Amino acid sequence: MTDNIQKQSGWAKVGNAIDSITDSAGAIAGFAMLFVAVIITYEVIMRHFFKAPTIWTYDISGYILVWFGFLSSAYGLKQGGHIHVDILVGKMRPRTKIPLEIIAYVLCSLYALIMFVYSWQMAMDAFHHNETAPTILQAPMCLVELGIVIGTFLLSLQALRMLIVKISEWIQSTRIKEDSKDSSGIINNPWLILPCYLILSALGIWCYVVSPGIGLVFIMIILLFAGVPVFTSLGIVGTLGLFILLGSQSGLPQTAAIGLKSLDNFILLAVPLYILVGQILMESGIGKELFDICVKWFGHLPGGMTVAAIGACAIFAAISGSSVATAATVGMVAIPEMLKRSYDPKLVYGTIASGGTLGILIPPSAAMIIYSSITDESTGALFMGGVIPGIIMAILFALFAVIFCVYTGRYEKIEPFSWKERFVVFKDSFWGLMTPVIIIVTIYTGVCTPTEAAALAVVYALAVSLFRGKIKPKELKRMMAKSTRTSTMILMIVVGALQLGMITTFLQVPQRAVALVGALDFPVWVIMGLLCLIFVILGMFLEVVSILLITMPIVHPLIIHMGFNGVWFGVFIVLLMEMALITPPVGLNVYVIQGIANARMSEVILGVLPFMALLLVGLLLLWFFPQLVLWFPGTMGLGGL
Repeated sequence: MTDNIQKQSGWAKVGNAIDSITDSAGAIAGFAMLFVAVIITYEVIMRHFFKAPTIWTYDISGYILVWFGFLSSAYGLKQGGHIHVDILVGKMRPRTKIPLEIIAYVLCSLYALIMFVYSWQMAMDAFHHNETAPTILQAPMCLVELGIVIGTFLLSLQALRMLIVKISEWIQSTRIKEDSKDSSGIINNPWLILPCYLILSALGIWCYVVSPGIGLVFIMIILLFAGVPVFTSLGIVGTLGLFILLGSQSGLPQTAAIGLKSLDNFILLAVPLYILVGQILMESGIGKELFDICVKWFGHLPGGMTVAAIGACAIFAAISGSSVATAATVGMVAIPEMLKRSYDPKLVYGTIASGGTLGILIPPSAAMIIYSSITDESTGALFMGGVIPGIIMAILFALFAVIFCVYTGRYEKIEPFSWKERFVVFKDSFWGLMTPVIIIVTIYTGVCTPTEAAALAVVYALAVSLFRGKIKPKELKRMMAKSTRTSTMILMIVVGALQLGMITTFLQVPQRAVALVGALDFPVWVIMGLLCLIFVILGMFLEVVSILLITMPIVHPLIIHMGFNGVWFGVFIVLLMEMALITPPVGLNVYVIQGIANARMSEVILGVLPFMALLLVGLLLLWFFPQLVLWFPGTMGLGGL
């Protein structure tokens, strides 16, 4: 019906054109990131083998990241890649849900338009004043800032396109009489929900004017629970704060300036590069290869397929840096095989969902990269600090799965494979298995920074996949666009969080938090326990990147003030955030597994509960034995460990 309305109004052709431009922008952004991987690899080769480092690689890479983040944002919106909290909205019927989605797209359009207007103004000022970057290249800043202009313009177009589609759907939904049983309840009454939403939003803005700190938290909660995308919620609250506290002349132009500063960051460049590595290997069938090799080597053990699944998750975690990608890649292969061999469904779902969480603990880790960019802690030290805890958690998960299978007898025993079969599958998987080796060895030996290691891994993975025929050249455009979906979600949250962070800095929230804790006469372990409880609660509603970006500017100075090591805390908090990935109602891995297995949510939740207890055991081990984190990076000769 929506299509008919679109055709009658002539919107269909315009909408399709916008979608086509958005898809092309996503593909261009993906190829731009591939270009970054190539030039960084060139830099590493020239530096180490010819003693002739380049002077332009890192500057160009940083400029491309700015273009990449904003240019792919519209594609992420179109593909549903931008995270939102659907704990309430997800339970609503269309007649209530769609109006809230309309408001969300209005806010997204407004935020994108504000960014577009002021980034255009910033670029024009740079052009008229011949402003150049303060680097060796002295690139014209207007060309760098043009990426924000084009990206936010496309984002506003895509948001408006989706807004019109939602309005059409709402018109149609009002003509369809819903089942009274399905549409009953307070949350399914639009005449109650919408006025409450508008009143609470107005109250939040009033609180923002009267007491900015309270208003900031209040309006953030309202937007998030109304299903507004996280990056929009962060950005719109930050923009509102800049407007209220600094005025339109001084405050609003800061939105574009912060957007530029937030992505011109070489550390953050590692995020899309590692995600691209994972996407390349996922498209080349690495999940099947990894699971197959682990089954051949461990499948004959009691509950051996669960061990194989966790092993495959651990290896892929050392490639992609993404827990969701890890759970999805291994889950699509492992879940059907394990169910076919009579494994308990709840154990199967819990094993894959929890094994996927290793993606942000075992290096590389997108969460650690974000933590490093916020706190200035060493990314390499964080990566190495996650190795031993990651191995420990993988062993704990595997031991529990084996004990469960032995105790219940709910598994089908597999005869041991011959040594010839094991080595044949190892040989077939060798090139894919070399990817995590390249990443970890080059970082540990100091040959590469974590970002450079990511670039090497991209070039290596693509070359091997093309040479082996696992990926066809004609598939590259689709694959490159697809790789930007998760990256732009993270990068746009970074932009929104730093815009919000400007307000918290202006209000001196971190300093006040440190002063407040210093005035409390509580033992350190009590304060840390309270922080852990807060993070677990936040994990029930937000994903990892958002939590880190919102909290670390405040919490990290507090942790250092209390005498904790920043690298240790980074690994500790990432392990704590693993619980967020399997914690209802917003545990992303839980939804991934439910979607792959087409299972009941209750079964998946029951399956992950024992693994949450194991994560708690892991946290206690890190608390009582901090050297589990600090020993390995200490062998790299890093000071302060």
